[in-house]
Amino acid sequence: MPAPRLHETLIAERIVELIDQNLADQLGLKVVAIGALEFFPALEALADNVPAVFVKPAPATNLERITTGQTYRIVYHFRIVFVKSFGPGEEIVKLKTQETQKLAELFIDNVDLGGLSLPNGQVLFSILNTIEWEPPEDNLVATINASMTAAALVFTVETTSRK
Repeated sequence: MPAPRLHETLIAERIVELIDQNLADQLGLKVVAIGALEFFPALEALADNVPAVFVKPAPATNLERITTGQTYRIVYHFRIVFVKSFGPGEEIVKLKTQETQKLAELFIDNVDLGGLSLPNGQVLFSILNTIEWEPPEDNLVATINASMTAAALVFTVETTSRK
């Protein structure tokens, strides 16, 4: 069987690895995982597992054939959700902003995903598209525990892939 041409999992694993290697200690992360916050197995115990970062492909992967052969330009989109708790008297907005910006800076500084090598392809570039300060996930975590908040980043990785 030929090497794969689609790399969502490989890219998501690299995103998780970059976060884990560069920010886990600094942000005190208890969970850095591929997956959706809403499907976290211990959602009812989420407060005991934060700060946390969840990485998932979303909303779609776009494929475009760019040669008459089997070369494609593939654009992957990832939703990166950062969840943290806060205590009484903390400057919630300021701390959330500072910590989310550390995640954003990591992706701005790693446009090639740390030299990620893809079988049958290559990373052309990546870009941090959006930082959502009040994403839908913020409401979800607040319903689980009023002392939690979330921010989300939308990160795009453009690659080529061939047969």
